[in-house]
Amino acid sequence: MENENENKERQFAGQNSKTSRVVIYPKDIQLLTGKSYRHALYFNQEVREYFKKKKHQLLTVHEFADYTGISLEIILTHIK
Repeated sequence: MENENENKERQFAGQNSKTSRVVIYPKDIQLLTGKSYRHALYFNQEVREYFKKKKHQLLTVHEFADYTGISLEIILTHIK
């Protein structure tokens, strides 16, 4: 019984260490594309308009990957 609890705790601890982000911000777009922050703001707005996001809604990494065609794994390895 104790071994089962220890295994569950280890699995839970391992899950927390691999947290990945869901939201992408203009600063992340700047780092990924190598463009200026201003250009990243425009690009962020372009993607948000494409997905018909409202002003208060955030852009997800999955949406950004779909729009740009960049692999989700590549994006997640470059933003932390």
